[in-house]
Amino acid sequence: MEDDSPRKKNYFNLILGIAFLGYGTYRLFTFVNGAPSTTFRIIIAIGFVLLGAWDLQKFFKSVQKE
Repeated sequence: MEDDSPRKKNYFNLILGIAFLGYGTYRLFTFVNGAPSTTFRIIIAIGFVLLGAWDLQKFFKSVQKE
């Protein structure tokens, strides 16, 4: 039996995406402006940006019917 009802958007993904993207961008911005950072912190900040973008993409992705 197929479920033809549209999937509800998960607003938790939206909140997490905005939070991760904002925090990662802030950490990278402070690094670019001269704040001392270790390589590990830079890698984690880039990971936060990527994870936030992935969560936002998952939230806004349209469900395609086949």
